[in-house]
Amino acid sequence: MQERAAEALKLALSQVSTIKLKEIRHASAAQPSSGGFVAHVDVLGHSHFLACEIESSWQLVDLEKQLEELRESAARFAPGATPVFIAPYLSPEAQAICKARASGFLDLEGNARIAVGEVFIGKRSMSSRKFERPTVLIAETFRARVSSTPQTSQSKPHRAVRPVHHAGLGSGTVATA
Repeated sequence: MQERAAEALKLALSQVSTIKLKEIRHASAAQPSSGGFVAHVDVLGHSHFLACEIESSWQLVDLEKQLEELRESAARFAPGATPVFIAPYLSPEAQAICKARASGFLDLEGNARIAVGEVFIGKRSMSSRKFERPTVLIAETFRARVSSTPQTSQSKPHRAVRPVHHAGLGSGTVATA
């Protein structure tokens, strides 16, 4: 995961002509328990550090705490270092939390928001996750025998469906009135 994260950061930085990546260092001072690295960059002749934390699995409820720990770790490494949270995917809610906590973020889906010195990097991908819906099982071969009963002037129209047996769907009786 660290290699993919480092490559994603290199790609994001390379798209801005005023940022030159000097090195990426896997230093213990910048490595929280789940992993991380420090990127040393040059922005318009000024040296800056990005303290990056990589999280392959995290919970939204824990994100603020993780961002605070990242900010503290970045400050210990170098005053003024920019904290950057990296994950496989960050939801819009997680991105908003990163923004509110003044932490940069980068995900492997192509979303990024990083302020480095006088330069701001903002990328938004049109991820397929935006359009995800719960999976719905549809039985294409669903067959039922429907019998109609004669209508009387006082009864409502209705249909009765006999028991249905389909692999994976179980059995049951469905009636409509």
